[in-house]
Amino acid sequence: MEEDLLTKFLKLMSSSITDSDLELIKLGSSLGLDLVSFTELRASQQDSFIGSIRDKALKKMEINNDNFLATDDFFYSGSIDFMVSDEPEGKKFFLLETNGGSHRGLSIITRKQQILLYNGYLEAIHQAIKKNERKDDKIFVLIGVPVSDALIHEKVIMIEYFRKSLKSEGYSVKIFNRVSFDINFDAKIIFLIADYRQLSTSLSFSENFIKYQLEKINVLIGDGITRRLKDKDFHEQIRKDFRFIKTIIVNPIFKITDDKSLTYLASFICKDILRKYNLNYLLFTKAFNEKDLIDKLSYLLKNYNKSFIIKPSGGSGGAGVIPVSKNVHPKNLKKIIETSKNEFFNKFMKDRNPFPYTIQEKADFSLIDWGGEKHTFDLRIYLAQSKGKVIPIGGLGRISRGKFTVGLDKEEFVVNLSGYNGQIEVQRGVGFSKETSSMLNLSEEDFVNMFCIGCVLFACIVKNYKKIINFSNWDKIIG
Repeated sequence: MEEDLLTKFLKLMSSSITDSDLELIKLGSSLGLDLVSFTELRASQQDSFIGSIRDKALKKMEINNDNFLATDDFFYSGSIDFMVSDEPEGKKFFLLETNGGSHRGLSIITRKQQILLYNGYLEAIHQAIKKNERKDDKIFVLIGVPVSDALIHEKVIMIEYFRKSLKSEGYSVKIFNRVSFDINFDAKIIFLIADYRQLSTSLSFSENFIKYQLEKINVLIGDGITRRLKDKDFHEQIRKDFRFIKTIIVNPIFKITDDKSLTYLASFICKDILRKYNLNYLLFTKAFNEKDLIDKLSYLLKNYNKSFIIKPSGGSGGAGVIPVSKNVHPKNLKKIIETSKNEFFNKFMKDRNPFPYTIQEKADFSLIDWGGEKHTFDLRIYLAQSKGKVIPIGGLGRISRGKFTVGLDKEEFVVNLSGYNGQIEVQRGVGFSKETSSMLNLSEEDFVNMFCIGCVLFACIVKNYKKIINFSNWDKIIG
C-alpha cells in the first residue's frame, strides 16, 4: 500500500467521524477513491428480502442445531462462494471456496448487515479483553491489508464501528499506522493497520505470541498475515493445537479456508447434513508437485469422461485457476500448468507457492442472460459468529467477466469484482433482492439453502478440524 494512502487513512481515523463521513462517495473522496459504483451496488441490496431469508434459514437449521459451534474460538467471520447447477429435482449448489477473516467486498452490503458481520470480529476482541494475555491491561489488535488496497475504505468503516462500539463500553481506543505506532500510548485498546509487505518483515513468533516489532499481539485480523509468517513452530502449532497460541487469530482455521481441497473435504465429511440443503458433490483431489499434478490429471482424463479445473493453493481473484478439457491431449498438460503457475506468480510473486494444487471436476452450471449474452455467475454469502452459532449475513451475485461460449475460456468463469489484474468491476455485481432472485432464476428457498450451507459448513469445519487438517490419503479420488 502506498504510504500516502496509509497516511490519509490515519489522518481520517484521528478525526471525529460522523455517519455522513462514512457515506461511500464522501469517504472515497477523502481517500482519493471514486466509490460511486459501490453506492449503486449497495443500493441494490434489499434488507427486507435478506432479513426474511436469514430468519427462514436460522429456523430451518435450528431443528437439529446444524449451525451450532462446538467451540467459540475457531470461527468469527467468513464467506463462502457457490455456483448453481440445474438438476431434474431443482437447483443444487456446489462449492467454489471458503474465505476466512480477510474477505472483502463488505462495503456493498447494507449497514445493518455490516453490523452483524463486524460483531463477529468484536467477539474476538472481547475474548482478548477477558483473557488479558499480555498482563498489562492493553489489547493490541493488528489488521493487515493487501498492498495498494483499492478497498481500503472498508477498513475505515470496520475500524470506526469497532471504535464506537468499544468506546460505548467505556474503553479508550487509539489507531496507528506503522510510522506512528506506539504501544505505550495511554489507551486500553490499540489498533495498528499495515499492509502485508510491511508486516512480512516485522512479524515474529515467540512465547506463544505472534509479535509485531517484538510487541505481543492480542488479536490478528487478516489471513494474509498468518500466511506470511515464516515460522515453522507457529505453523506446526496451528496444526497441532492452535489454543497454545495466545494471539487470537481471525480465523485460526485459515489452513482449511486457504486450501480448496480441504474445504471440499469438509463438505464431503459432512455430506449427510449438507445434502438436505441441496449441496452437490464433485470429484476432487490434491496434487503436491508438478509431476503429481500431471499424473493425477492424466489418470482422471483417462478414466472419467469429464473436464476438470486446477486451482493453486491460497490464491485469490481467479489467479491460476484454469479449466482442463476432457478432450485435451496429455502432452498439453504441462503447458496448461505453466500458464496457471505464471498467472499465480504474476499476482503473488515468488514468495508464494501454488502447490499443493486442487483438482476439481468441472460442473454443469446455470447460465443467465446478462447484457444480451449468456454468462456464468456465482454467489457469495457472508457469515459471522453470534451467540455460539454461525449466522448468515447477506451476500451478492457476481457475473463472469466474459460471455459463455464452450466453457474453456478462463474469463468465462472469472467472477471476482476485485483482485483480478488489479481491476475493480463493481458493475458485474448484483445485490440480493426479489428482482435479483428472478434474474438469477432462484427461488427464496434456494437462497435459504445457500445461507444454510454456508453456516453448516463452517460449523462442520470447527467440529472436524483435526480430522480435516490431518487428512493425508490424497492418492484417492474423492467425491
